Amino acid sequence: MGTITLAKIYEKQGHLADALKIYEAHLQKNPGDEALKEAVIRLRKINTKALKYFMEMHTEEQFLKFERWLCKSWN
Repeated sequence: MGTITLAKIYEKQGHLADALKIYEAHLQKNPGDEALKEAVIRLRKINTKALKYFMEMHTEEQFLKFERWLCKSWN
């Protein structure tokens, strides 16, 4: 299991799935930690939105919209 610091670095670099795994592992050990809960909720929402956008793409315009959304989400 990585550290919370590593999870934050992953998140800032856009490695959201890796960050989420670390946050979830820490949350299992510290279920009352509100900051960890918020991080897990935040990243799960991003992953759900990303999957929805990805699955619904059929045109070049939709791919560009998805790309803009990803860039916005990572900043």
